[in-house]
Amino acid sequence: MPAAKQREQLSRSISRYLVLGFAVLITLMAGLAGHAIWQITELKERMSDIVDVRNRKIQLATDLQEASYNRHNTLVYQVLAEDPFERDDNFQLYLKWGYRVGEARNNLKALPLDAFERKNLIRQDELVEQIIVQQEIISDLAARELETNARSLLSTELRPLNQAYTEVVEALRRYERDLIRVALEQAQRATNQAITLHLALGGVLILLAVSIAVIAQRLFQRDAKIIYAQFSELEQAGTLLEHQATHDPLTGLANRALFYRRLEEAIQHAAEEHFSLAVMYIDLDDFKQVNDIHGHAAGDALLLAVGRRLHQVVRKSDTTARLGGDEFALLFVGIESESCGELCDKVDREVAQPVYHDGVCLTPSCSIGYAIYPGDGAKLDDLLNAADAKMYEVKRARKQARLEP
Repeated sequence: MPAAKQREQLSRSISRYLVLGFAVLITLMAGLAGHAIWQITELKERMSDIVDVRNRKIQLATDLQEASYNRHNTLVYQVLAEDPFERDDNFQLYLKWGYRVGEARNNLKALPLDAFERKNLIRQDELVEQIIVQQEIISDLAARELETNARSLLSTELRPLNQAYTEVVEALRRYERDLIRVALEQAQRATNQAITLHLALGGVLILLAVSIAVIAQRLFQRDAKIIYAQFSELEQAGTLLEHQATHDPLTGLANRALFYRRLEEAIQHAAEEHFSLAVMYIDLDDFKQVNDIHGHAAGDALLLAVGRRLHQVVRKSDTTARLGGDEFALLFVGIESESCGELCDKVDREVAQPVYHDGVCLTPSCSIGYAIYPGDGAKLDDLLNAADAKMYEVKRARKQARLEP
């Protein structure tokens, strides 16, 4: 066979192999790009499930916690109200928040639930049944103006049930947040593994198919940035939900649930380290008149000013909380009983400073009660009841003094 013909056949053979090899490379690169797109799409769907379903459950648990808290508050106000019309208004609010509790729970039950979530809702059902029984008894006592019996049941029966219910709902919220964190970690690992795999394959193929590798890499990096952006958004959303669940939306102070949790932790630490605590209840006097005369905007401005002043009184190691309505609480760590009188006077002076809103001068006053650990009690309920009782003694004494000529 002539040499020229042999070279031509060799050239054709090499061309065929080159074309075949390039076709294989293109197929591999196409498969690599397709796998990357498929994996990213799956990660996106997983993230969507986390964002839509888990955050929905956290939001419903937060709504449930808020509605339960407000229902309890309206019942307390119903017991404390002396005006029958005000008592009736609180009763209507009590019914409204009860409907909100049921609505949030029904929405939760309508979502797909795992074993833990079902067990948690069953426990909620048990507690709700007991709470409703006690609430109806207390509401009936309030309606019949048997305030002493109603307050007694509030402290001894309803408050522990409400605390247990809050802990169950909080356990559900923690569980959902933990699932989000685990899913995020899994997605992070999957993303890192995918990046390592595709970069390694791209390194092998890049010498013969640079343009294809670059396109695939850019596509992968673009979608990877989307996933990381979703991680960041989800973290921010989780932080925001956590803050909303533990802080008062108006003043930004700790809410009742966070205050109770910090007090429980402080009691445990104080028992171990043998130091004292002081719990102080502050209730604004005649706050309803501010809302009635000057409007709710003035009332909110007054609450904001009082919250800031109370926060300035405490140290960084202490806690300032708004328990709801016009009720505030302070937790002092390492305070002896001898200092409480001075502290009460200081708080009273700070609160009594005038507040100016839209040309109106508001002069607030408050009733203060305090309890010392361990002198007034070694348990959370004992301290709260002692502080609450002293605060109401002060309030009754002030009212009596006004009535006397």
